[in-house]
Amino acid sequence: MKISLPYLKTLSIAIPLVVVAMLFAYYYTQGHLPGAKASASATTAGYQNPIIIKKGGTYSGKWESTDSEVAAVEIRTSEPVVIENSSIRGAGYLIKSWGHAANITIRNTEGYGLAPTPWFLYEKPRRFLIVNDFRHVVVENCYLEQTAGIYIGDAYKGNGNPHNTIKIRYNKARNIDGRIYNGWYRSQFVQFNYRGSLPHAEIAWNEVINEPNKSLVEDNINLSNSRGTSASPIRIHNNYIQGAYPYPADSEEYSGGGIIADSWYEDGMGDPKQVATAYVKVYDNQTVNLGNYNYAIAGGNNIEVFNNRAVNAARFETGDKFRMWTQGLYGYDFYKKNATFNNTFHHNVIGIMGRDGRNDNHYFPDGTVQEHSNVFMKGQITKETEQAEYRLWKSKLEKSGIKIGPNPKKTKEAPVLP
Repeated sequence: MKISLPYLKTLSIAIPLVVVAMLFAYYYTQGHLPGAKASASATTAGYQNPIIIKKGGTYSGKWESTDSEVAAVEIRTSEPVVIENSSIRGAGYLIKSWGHAANITIRNTEGYGLAPTPWFLYEKPRRFLIVNDFRHVVVENCYLEQTAGIYIGDAYKGNGNPHNTIKIRYNKARNIDGRIYNGWYRSQFVQFNYRGSLPHAEIAWNEVINEPNKSLVEDNINLSNSRGTSASPIRIHNNYIQGAYPYPADSEEYSGGGIIADSWYEDGMGDPKQVATAYVKVYDNQTVNLGNYNYAIAGGNNIEVFNNRAVNAARFETGDKFRMWTQGLYGYDFYKKNATFNNTFHHNVIGIMGRDGRNDNHYFPDGTVQEHSNVFMKGQITKETEQAEYRLWKSKLEKSGIKIGPNPKKTKEAPVLP
């Protein structure tokens, strides 16, 4: 067969591109991108240099990375790893595990975001925890401040038992912040972005408070093409979320908000009905003073949102009005992939102000999401109304006997392992 010169030219270009793509995939999962720095040093008194964990065990310590290119703690093993009674500071990822079917438990640990530094090839927001392939992830009784929250993707590698799931419970977070060096990255308190059906997953009893002009959160909780099962839906319940603002906070445009089931789709991802977020229950949560929306479904099926509270005076502490949109609930097939069905909002309590009065308009335009028995609070919603919501939350914690944030008495001090 005669091969034309243009074909040879195409082939000569295609082969190097394939090689580059393979190398990039390897470096991406291993965390050693060409040109990236291999190490960083701690500068804060009492903190140790970044650590790489290559074997299972229980680890405690104080680790810091002042370089956005270097994770403060990197886990390169699929063996069970427990990080407890620790303090971690980072200008980029605080705790990272890519390509190792992670089995990670983090408890009684504090995480702080530091000033971000320049990044190489791709953005590295200050995630408290970022994993891609995973079997089991637990984050309990931790404290997060000025981090970009928790990201869990890309593939569930577990076997479906209760010890192969996700539990994010009893944590305190302050000022989820997606700002990076010379820019920003969409960041959440929690984002699920994995493929596969995962039973027994739970996001519960967390307190998240974001302050205007000190934070930059997108959706506080985002489920992106992540699925529970019909017998064991993902449960998002009894969380208190206060604050969701653009940066600067007096901007008119903002696309973030509270708790959302999202189902973006690209060609080649398979049957949309098998990919879309599904089997989720969102209940007994409180959202306060959020820009844009409080609870939403932008795609997915078999999702139930009920017994939640949404309270928003649409005012800052100064008394200044929000310039951005505010809304309680919305739901529809945003991506138009016909994978949005069997969804309901019911028995939620809503009190939302707009710039010039109450805004009780909900948005359910295409019939893919149903609503019934939702209740609107009476009268004006004020800052005092919002403060009453926080008192309600504190009372709920006390009555339930739940303590959030680090609780060193819960576990014994663990030895520091090499």
